[in-house]
Amino acid sequence: MKVKKARKLRDTLLLVGMGIMLLSGLIGGYMPLRIAGVIVTFSCLIPHFLFNRCPHCGRQLGRNTGEFCQFCGKPLE
Repeated sequence: MKVKKARKLRDTLLLVGMGIMLLSGLIGGYMPLRIAGVIVTFSCLIPHFLFNRCPHCGRQLGRNTGEFCQFCGKPLE
């Protein structure tokens, strides 16, 4: 999976999970919905740690959201 696609998936999972948890709070703290929100929210870590790497040097990009790797300087896409 490419870096940009992994970032979009990570961000989408985070927002959907947070939305589910907020919805749970609005309807009176329905616990199964809250648990589902927590699971979806934490599932955003999977694409972050698996695919947020430089395709050239293979190092973890961390919070880098730029177009170039901060370690080798090559373009990410």
